[in-house]
Amino acid sequence: MNEVSGNNINERWHLILWDIFAIISGVIVSIELLLPFFRHSYIKSLDNSFRYVFLMTILPIVVEGILLIVARALIKSDRISLAKKRWIVSIMMFTILAVPAFLHCELTAIVMLPGAAIVAGAIFANNDTTVVMTILNVASIIIDYVFLGITKGWNPTLLGNMFMSMVVAIGLCTLVIVLNNHTNELIDSINESNIIQRSLSVEMKKDPMTGLYNRRSFEETLENEIESAEQTGNNSFIAIFDIDHFKNVNDTYGHANGDVVIKSLCKIMQKKSQDSGIAFRYGGEEFVILFSNIELPKVINIVEDIRTEFRCYYFQFMLKDGITCSCGIAQHQQGESSKAWFNRADASLYKAKEAGRNRTVISE
Repeated sequence: MNEVSGNNINERWHLILWDIFAIISGVIVSIELLLPFFRHSYIKSLDNSFRYVFLMTILPIVVEGILLIVARALIKSDRISLAKKRWIVSIMMFTILAVPAFLHCELTAIVMLPGAAIVAGAIFANNDTTVVMTILNVASIIIDYVFLGITKGWNPTLLGNMFMSMVVAIGLCTLVIVLNNHTNELIDSINESNIIQRSLSVEMKKDPMTGLYNRRSFEETLENEIESAEQTGNNSFIAIFDIDHFKNVNDTYGHANGDVVIKSLCKIMQKKSQDSGIAFRYGGEEFVILFSNIELPKVINIVEDIRTEFRCYYFQFMLKDGITCSCGIAQHQQGESSKAWFNRADASLYKAKEAGRNRTVISE
């Protein structure tokens, strides 16, 4: 997974968690509003009614509403790092669940609500947030039961419930950490496989001897360049190079030295065209440079620099210079197919050969 796609996935899950916990917050508030109709003992007087409405509905709505609004803004912000957004979402999840846990701490099951933030944090596969959420959850449990003990009185059952709640929170933490480690191992394995596949894919597109992209890669790139040129109107050129009398080089000096000649030309082509085009080995002693968004005079300068440097290149096995190359250039025309464009450049190369080699011909 590349970095950009990974960032998009993380942001999407941050927003999904925000949506889920916004719904949970709405459900909790709705239950609090309906609860008095089912538990009349909560409301014994008008004073208690106001107190209930304030503590159980207005206060949670204000706290969780502000929390959700701030969290949403921070999650959508481009200035906040993904690591910080992860913490923001984790704190948001814990707080939304901790509020009703405190308000209804007399119910053991409700006290355990913040533990859901530990489990939900497994989405991040991050042990740091898991441990911190667990510490907050244990602190929440202690606060809830201490408050309950102060208001209702301490008893063995209360202490036992507090202890068991803490054990459950720590157990959830252990389980999520194991899950996180497994997830991270899978992610590392997938990333390693992707790296290997990308490496193999790149190698398949390159000529092993010269390091230039191969014919198949050229044909794919050519189609993309035509599409881009048609849309933008930018100038695109094909320059085809062919080593003059290369058969004589192989016959006279051997194929190993012929390979040295090919590699030397390719090295020059790569160096001269790296800022303006892409070099390919089309086949045998024939090579192509695909130029994009460039003017013809600059193309000619680059091509002539390549021809001149290659002509002057000193080959030790020959004890002299003297190997030359010819080139044909063609500019893409609107509506022209890749085959027609390449054939025009190839025809110009053929004219350069007929005219005596060691020269460049530009297609009309």
